[in-house]
Amino acid sequence: MKLISVSPLRVNRRPRVLRSGIHLAVLFSLLCLLPGPSWAGDAVVTASQAGAGAPVPTGADLQDWLQRISRAAKERSYSGTFVVQSGGRIVTSTIDHYVEPGSMLERVETLDGERRIMVCHNDQTRTILPDARLIVVEDLHADFSFPRMLKAPHADVSAFYTMKREGHERCAGYVCDITRIKPNDDLRYGYRLWTERGSGLLVKAQTLDAQGKVLDQVAFTQLNLNPKPRPNLVTQALQGTEGYQVEHMRASPTSARAQGWTLAKPVPGFESVGTYQRRLVLRGKPVEVTQWLFSDGLASVSLFAGPTTDSQRQGASLHMGDTNALLDRKGSWSVIVVGAVPDKTLHLFADSLTRLH
Repeated sequence: MKLISVSPLRVNRRPRVLRSGIHLAVLFSLLCLLPGPSWAGDAVVTASQAGAGAPVPTGADLQDWLQRISRAAKERSYSGTFVVQSGGRIVTSTIDHYVEPGSMLERVETLDGERRIMVCHNDQTRTILPDARLIVVEDLHADFSFPRMLKAPHADVSAFYTMKREGHERCAGYVCDITRIKPNDDLRYGYRLWTERGSGLLVKAQTLDAQGKVLDQVAFTQLNLNPKPRPNLVTQALQGTEGYQVEHMRASPTSARAQGWTLAKPVPGFESVGTYQRRLVLRGKPVEVTQWLFSDGLASVSLFAGPTTDSQRQGASLHMGDTNALLDRKGSWSVIVVGAVPDKTLHLFADSLTRLH
């Protein structure tokens, strides 16, 4: 789910800076995902205990419910501490999210490992790395990190997932409804979600494989749904950063066809939600990569294309929690397919991606 939102996070990890352009694409694509969740809760009230004869949720129910979660994460203020557990790693972070008329402020800071502070003001994101005395600036803010859930607001999620209510339990001091979202095929994962009853805010989430095994988890351990406004959130985060190196991760909207790419065969359920030409200026050296982003509404996949290097091996893969990555080659181009989806889905994208010219 997330943040490896990067994004989830959106950013919970500081990668080593590598020299090759395509390797940088891997790092920043992973930074755009938020690894997911966990926490043991109190005793669960089952659906039968919560009320027999409850209506069976329909596709419209699922779509409306996910829209409610999305609105709660974007349109209301909240603050707290959440824990991410993915691939055997546990990371604790704080989040402050404030919404005022015409403005959104957000600050996320990791409390474990190397210090990392992400501050967002509307569409601009700054990632501050005090140990490296570095600030990375991005002008496009992707809302893919916890507690956000819906990645493509207009996607027909109900065509590929079904929902089941599983009762309620307390999480971070709030009574939360538990909902299981099951995929209708083997191209995507399932989810179990805990949402606060009054607001609909996502409080806890698990990503599940086909056998129901938890791949990763993310959960608030402390949550305030009525925090006091902090209009100086960004300026406070930037205090003491004089002399830091500033590197810009620029992204210009484009089209896959304009960059010479197409899919020979669509991957069921996944629609293109954006293509960007990214110009990364890292350690003073410009790097150009193309990112083609797909989503079925809940799961997302990014295709990154950049110059081939001799050290890159076709078919190499990476696995961390629910996030998988696959390296492929298309002539003189290296392609990295990365997403919180099963390996089969990544291979379908890699096999279908075709160079036009």
